[in-house]
Amino acid sequence: MRNTGEGVSLLFVLRAALFAALASTAVFCAEPAKESTANSPKVTAVIQITHDGISKANLVSDESNLYVTESPAFGHLVTKLSLRNAERVVISGAFPDVQALDISSDRTKLLVSRLQGAAGENEFWTLPINAGLPQRLADSTGRYATWSPDNKRLAFVKGSTIFLANADGSAARELYTANGSVFSPRFSPDGKHIRFSIGNTVQNTTSIWEVGINGSHSHAVLEGWEHASAACCGNWTANGAYYIFQVTQTSPSNLTTLWAIADPNSSGKATPLQLTQGPISFGNALPSRDNRRVWALGVQPTGEAVRYDPGQQKFIPLLSGVSATDLDYSADGKWVTYISVPDGVLWRCKADGTEKLQLTSPPERAALPHWSPLGDRIAYVSFRPDKPSQIYLVSLSGGDAQAILPEKRGQIDANWSSDGTRIMFGYLHDAEDLNIEILDLKSRKTDVVPGSRNLFSPRWSPDGRYVAALSPDFTKVLLFDYKTNKWSVWLSEPAGGVSYPVWSADSKYIYFDDLVSDEESIRRIKVGENRAERVFKLEGIERYPGPFGLWSGRMGDGSWMFVRDRSTQEVYQLTLELP
Repeated sequence: MRNTGEGVSLLFVLRAALFAALASTAVFCAEPAKESTANSPKVTAVIQITHDGISKANLVSDESNLYVTESPAFGHLVTKLSLRNAERVVISGAFPDVQALDISSDRTKLLVSRLQGAAGENEFWTLPINAGLPQRLADSTGRYATWSPDNKRLAFVKGSTIFLANADGSAARELYTANGSVFSPRFSPDGKHIRFSIGNTVQNTTSIWEVGINGSHSHAVLEGWEHASAACCGNWTANGAYYIFQVTQTSPSNLTTLWAIADPNSSGKATPLQLTQGPISFGNALPSRDNRRVWALGVQPTGEAVRYDPGQQKFIPLLSGVSATDLDYSADGKWVTYISVPDGVLWRCKADGTEKLQLTSPPERAALPHWSPLGDRIAYVSFRPDKPSQIYLVSLSGGDAQAILPEKRGQIDANWSSDGTRIMFGYLHDAEDLNIEILDLKSRKTDVVPGSRNLFSPRWSPDGRYVAALSPDFTKVLLFDYKTNKWSVWLSEPAGGVSYPVWSADSKYIYFDDLVSDEESIRRIKVGENRAERVFKLEGIERYPGPFGLWSGRMGDGSWMFVRDRSTQEVYQLTLELP
């Protein structure tokens, strides 16, 4: 039990245990937390319906079948999945590459979007479930859409704007424009409101909002709640008593959990209550019409470390059979350290994958390891329950790891000096009194890099002359020169434009992963210049989202490393008790 500031929020622990296997489904049991009461929503059982490992997205239901958008290698398609025996049938249509968005109230046709490449310009169509030809919904285009419960209205999204139209897409008008990208719109069961999610790429946040169908009374649904900036993608139960949505945490690991918030009109309060707690991430929740079940996608995170070969323009797997991120090779290239996905354990092994040794154990989670210049120690960021992140050192041969400088601020970004006697580090962006410090490992004394107040994400050049760091608003790369003892603005970019910067071996360039400017690419900037240039465009890879975003790294020979997302998404059925 914990206090959210608005009242008491009950946590329900979803404990999955194999119970039986029936008709190609696996049944799991779930126990509520000990503090649960008879009047609290809770999950009582979980059934895994699919076992195919195919990437999946939207879920739609007619109560007898689920209509699942799948993403095999050749595009997107919609399949009908029987809830009785898990039989899977592809829904045929007049065109390829579609995704299911909703189903008509008479359960005879699907609302689908035809994916055509241009962001936000997908056509909306109706697709008969049993027989008939698809029909275009007027000339409306967008990215997301949904029908009202009475099937008289269509709400669809284009960029930051919600449009309201007749059910056939005609007579569309602008309803509401948000400050951010809008997605996952849903009508309330009485058809009077539309609830939707807003994504802010600059701040890396999502939030749930609501607006009346006349465009009035727009407001954030979870204002003031501790997880409001990480919530999205909800659906009402059929009786309107609850709204079930998802919350995604990114630190110390990625985990998406389901929550329920009661409608104030039915309960007199609106405190979100947690339904699932891992280890499986659940999202895309779809409540059944009997208010007793929720279908959702469960994700088993898996990351495949790859090296980019610019000559072949291909991604070559590293560490075969290992689910890993945050790789770092020793200076001589003989050893590699990595973080296992999804458990966040630090490992090391030979470059060929042999001589594996586990260096940390749960509940500790590790991140961003770096070899010492001599290859005898590894510095990494340690996340331990109820403690701020700290930088630890562990030996190549294992043993007890030691914090380099225990303190209350959350440390991150360990940088070794070229002789291995000192470590430069920074602090998490939300820490108090941001600065950049250097610890002498022998004397245990620290020095603050002059003028580094409010700067973070330091990168020490290999020759020791420069320090690069980010400004508090994420928009500037600043450069400190030890010869002049001064900082200067090196590069100005949109927030998020500089990700995982790394120095070249000769200390002449900083390379970085650009996730927001134009097309996703690796870029670099030269010392003495103030314009970055593209090294190569990054395409042909679905990247795994780690606790600090999309990780990238550079090997000693200049090759780039990334993590390909090999996570599997399966359909689950959760049985609920909703008072």
